[in-house]
Amino acid sequence: MQKIDLESRIELFRGCVAPGVRMSEDLLNFYNDSEARVIRARSATGVRIVFETDAVEMSYVLQFGGTARKIFTSDIFIDGEMTTVDGEGPHQLSLAPGKKSVVIHLPHLVVVEKLELSVNDGAFVNAVSEPRKKLLICGDSILQGMTCTTPSKAVGTLLAEKLDMDFHNTSVGGAEMRFEPVEYTLALGGDMIVVCFGINDGFHATPHDLFRERTKKVLALLEGFSGKSFIVVPIPNMKLDQELRESYCRIIREEQKAFPKVTLIESADFYPAQDELFVDGTHPNDKGMAVYADALAKIMAPALIC
Repeated sequence: MQKIDLESRIELFRGCVAPGVRMSEDLLNFYNDSEARVIRARSATGVRIVFETDAVEMSYVLQFGGTARKIFTSDIFIDGEMTTVDGEGPHQLSLAPGKKSVVIHLPHLVVVEKLELSVNDGAFVNAVSEPRKKLLICGDSILQGMTCTTPSKAVGTLLAEKLDMDFHNTSVGGAEMRFEPVEYTLALGGDMIVVCFGINDGFHATPHDLFRERTKKVLALLEGFSGKSFIVVPIPNMKLDQELRESYCRIIREEQKAFPKVTLIESADFYPAQDELFVDGTHPNDKGMAVYADALAKIMAPALIC
């Protein structure tokens, strides 16, 4: 077996600034205030390895560091057919003869400390061009994918698939409404951005005047973005007092009126507070992620043809 030197082949990765690293230094520094934030920021959310190969054997090995959630699954698509593997491996896969496309979605809620990919001797592994537009995803734990069972079922991944876009996800569990993550995410370059913060502000009781000030700064950045921008009012939450949640949602609605280039998405219009859509009353399950992504895609898709 021949080991692919992934560290020197950034062209094989998607959703990254470096092989396996989704966050810029600015983002990593911003989310450096606690161990939990560091783990969430360093988790491989939305990171994919994409290539073409004629290999008939493939070995995939990981080593994990910290965990945001103990979900260690990877989704491997071979010519569009998904295989899910769990844990560090080594995972040995037999592939059909001939050229095929491979897309590996790394575990989205854990830190990947080590990653190895090998194919049988003599096989080629070629990068694939990415002609599609890029979606930027910036938010808190829900847009990071807590807590679906595999990475390809996360709302951001599903949304990009439905829109037929490449994507880069900088969402971090526990994040509040702040302009810095949005500014640093926009610096990565893209054609469309979706932002959602606010539910953690409710849990942490951010003062309303401070939340309003921060929301204005976020909206100003989105207004100045050359692409299409969307801000989502946080989905209903079964653990947060609804009047309190609504107070933060109201601020987002009120401030968005001054920024007409930013499209406001009312999540309560399509996401009901029903147990069957939640893992824990706050985070969507697999079904909830699919409902969320489907609704966002229907709202956002027309912007791609404008």
